Amino acid sequence: MIHKTIAVWLPLFLLVCNGTPLLHADEQSPNFRKQAGVLYPRALSENAIANAEKFEWAKELRDRIVERAKPWRDTPNDQLWEMMFGATIPRSWMVWSDGYCPQCKKDVKMYSWIMDPWTHPFKTQCPHCETFFPTNDFEAFYRSGLDEYGVFDPNLADRALLFNTDHPNPDDPLHTFGVDDGTGYVEGEKKWRFIGAYLVYGQWKKLVLDGAVKLSEAYFVTGDPVYARKTAILLDRIADVYPTFDFIKQAVVYERDLGCNGYVSTWHDACEEVRELAQAYDRIFNALPKDKELVRFLSRKAKEYKLENPKTNFNLIQDNIENRIFRDTIQNEYKIRSNYPRTPLAILTLETVIGWPANPDKVLGMISEIIETSAKVDGVTGEKGMTGYSRIGPGAVGDLIGRFDRLDPALFDELIRKFPQLRETFRFHIDTWIAESYYPRVGDCGSFGQQYTSFAGLSFAKPAAGVEPSMFQLLWRLYERTQDPAFVQSLYISNGRTVEGLPHDLCAPDPEAFQKKVQTVIDRVGTEIDLPDINKEQWRLAILRSGKSNSRRAAWLDYDSGGRHSHRDGLNIGLFAKGLDLLPDFGYPPVGYGGWDFPKAVWYTKTAAHNTVVVDGKDQARCDGATTLWGSGKRIHLIRATAPCMTGGERYERTLALVDLSEEDSYLFDLFYVEGGSEHAKFITPLFGTPHTQGLNLQPAPDFGRDTLMRNTQLDSTPQQGWFVDWAIEDFYEYLPEGTDIHLRVTDLTPNIEAALSECWIDVGQNFGGAEHWVSRLMTRRKTDAAPLSTCFVSILEPYEKTRRIEKIKRLPLQNKDGVPLDEKSGLIVLDLANGRKHTIAFVDPEDKNSVSQPEFNFSCTGEFCILSSQENKVSYLAIANGNYLHYQNVEIRLKEQTAFFEAAIKEDTLHALSGNPSNIDCILINGKKQKIQ
Repeated sequence: MIHKTIAVWLPLFLLVCNGTPLLHADEQSPNFRKQAGVLYPRALSENAIANAEKFEWAKELRDRIVERAKPWRDTPNDQLWEMMFGATIPRSWMVWSDGYCPQCKKDVKMYSWIMDPWTHPFKTQCPHCETFFPTNDFEAFYRSGLDEYGVFDPNLADRALLFNTDHPNPDDPLHTFGVDDGTGYVEGEKKWRFIGAYLVYGQWKKLVLDGAVKLSEAYFVTGDPVYARKTAILLDRIADVYPTFDFIKQAVVYERDLGCNGYVSTWHDACEEVRELAQAYDRIFNALPKDKELVRFLSRKAKEYKLENPKTNFNLIQDNIENRIFRDTIQNEYKIRSNYPRTPLAILTLETVIGWPANPDKVLGMISEIIETSAKVDGVTGEKGMTGYSRIGPGAVGDLIGRFDRLDPALFDELIRKFPQLRETFRFHIDTWIAESYYPRVGDCGSFGQQYTSFAGLSFAKPAAGVEPSMFQLLWRLYERTQDPAFVQSLYISNGRTVEGLPHDLCAPDPEAFQKKVQTVIDRVGTEIDLPDINKEQWRLAILRSGKSNSRRAAWLDYDSGGRHSHRDGLNIGLFAKGLDLLPDFGYPPVGYGGWDFPKAVWYTKTAAHNTVVVDGKDQARCDGATTLWGSGKRIHLIRATAPCMTGGERYERTLALVDLSEEDSYLFDLFYVEGGSEHAKFITPLFGTPHTQGLNLQPAPDFGRDTLMRNTQLDSTPQQGWFVDWAIEDFYEYLPEGTDIHLRVTDLTPNIEAALSECWIDVGQNFGGAEHWVSRLMTRRKTDAAPLSTCFVSILEPYEKTRRIEKIKRLPLQNKDGVPLDEKSGLIVLDLANGRKHTIAFVDPEDKNSVSQPEFNFSCTGEFCILSSQENKVSYLAIANGNYLHYQNVEIRLKEQTAFFEAAIKEDTLHALSGNPSNIDCILINGKKQKIQ
């Protein structure tokens, strides 16, 4: 039966994908009426029921789902009907975002209040002193105000009930302490919205919404019509009042009206809630048309409470639910407008559930539009927040594909064929995953320095969310279609590096076979995902990688400062090594201190809060940068990006080179050109750690200011050449074995600057605050009274464990072909290593790249960047970028034409090309003699 359904609409899908316009909601046939479950057809339910009878694992899942529904199953229908409330009491998205308990005075931020409507209805509880609020019997007050339609009217309610039940004497000073009439408890200028928040998080989410979802799931896995009937009772009563809810007019967020659309909840949750309600309705629909007891009960309630719809037959009940919940939402889509593509996914679900199969063009056209738009930026939407909002697009597409794929496996292959960019959608969070432990914290996401050890591109519920499709299976299907083992590695790692329990789907036909297939792939390829350097040029993120296993390290560069949920973080960098995030982004703004526009949250988004350069103390303009140099080599990994639009100056450009010292260690060469303005301040913030300095005479100085959260600034206005800061890193989250001694040393080679150490404020309390810390940070700065200022920041960042591999670092000038010394925008860096080798790095301003030299070191080149490794004046490795000539000590190489990147090793007087085109070599001389090329 399922195959026949898909066979009807699959050809239509192919037509719609080629550009058939979407239909409007009112173009559906007026005579159409839903006849059966669409996304949850009877055959799928029967498969789940059969699995529960056949397999122990399925029986356990079924029993878990049934147990979750038990409280509602045991609730009399009249009480179930009464759970839903009207829109007449002001709602609030939090009791008080940056608040405290009025009893014990301890901080209780954002969503920390405890609400359990089953055991303590209409109460919120302090997580510290466990006092319940409001102190009055609000349930009695609420019931005293119910009107003839069963909706609370504050004008009817008995206000004599508004007293602290523990202090009933009116003369008692605590008689009104903690009392809330639905508009909040007030002390002076302070207000706690106990009931307003409870209605959202207690009554609505935990009783009404959860009831509809969990009861419908129990019906789906048992076929027991009682579960369906009780779900329908909840849905029908929701429908009675749902159109009257308008969050923007009836509720507040962060203690004030922020213009947030929505229904019962604000926009983002309202979007998900209506989709969940539609799915619940679709799960139970097959049991409803012939349920006479449902009609008897709802018609009695309609008569008792003078409802306009008499509900004397199922068609009237169907109309009530579909029109007043789902069609009302479609007609008022703005109320659920959320992060793309959550809203179109919700509307797609509604249209499918209530309109299929009469609206194929509309439904299939929406699928096409969602996939195309969701994958437009390197396979994703482009929204920032790598482990947060950036996940929304892939997660929604995965949800869409997973649900429709369960109807017929042929659909998946058709989608992949029609939209090859889908591979990039689900590769995005693989490509950007670092050592299966970290993601770059770009935009609103995550917390300072914390790991992320599950594939972020999809959400993995164990078991799959009730009866929803398993994303573990989706990744396996991608592997089957692409033969890319990274999809299998990602699902395996996300399952705790085991096949146990896979695929966590009650509807899976043969989980044991699935587990065996996954294990076979893992046995063949292992769990370490082999990833190269990547440059997501549309998303504007580059990651440079090196090392294997526990020695993996990576550096990243973010080169834009725009997009939804972005920060002013252009040319921000990060560094992962030794198992730690050594240059963490601060993460998700701590909005629990009053909201998004309060100072502590705003601080996280400012340019000065990032590892980049601030010009004239101002935040960057929002714009995109561009890659101007890329070299993905075997021993060096190179990126340069430019974005002068961010500062309005002539130049704003950063070059990073991750350079290998050994199989276990690398250092990071960091070059930052800035032109424009009169002050350039470069910031570096390491993970928690204690700084040690050399070459600095630090004295108390004014803090940076400009609405930044920094303190205890100590500054040296004339630091010694080659000064450094060495942080002994604290393994704050205890990720490493006890006793591990990790350091990060920054050696600065910028002339004529001042250097300062300070502390900056962060919060590691996972988005909402409550875990405040001050961490060390470094500022290097140059100022002038005669703008425009030009600065070339140069530094070496060296992560190491216990003992350094670099003994000495120095900088020398370069000169042009006429022997004239070049300015600071070009230079030669020489690193003496502990093993007796030398690394020599030349960086050349593009205006001077025709020919530069350093006679003292017998060095010359034509190019913008090069690096050599040598010992006892014999070169064993070289790389050149945007150039064609290099001479150092005993080696001279000439290329036929300028090359973007070329890398080679020299062994036994033979040059071995590692990266780039070896046919571009004109000649290679070693000790003056022409040598072989291999």
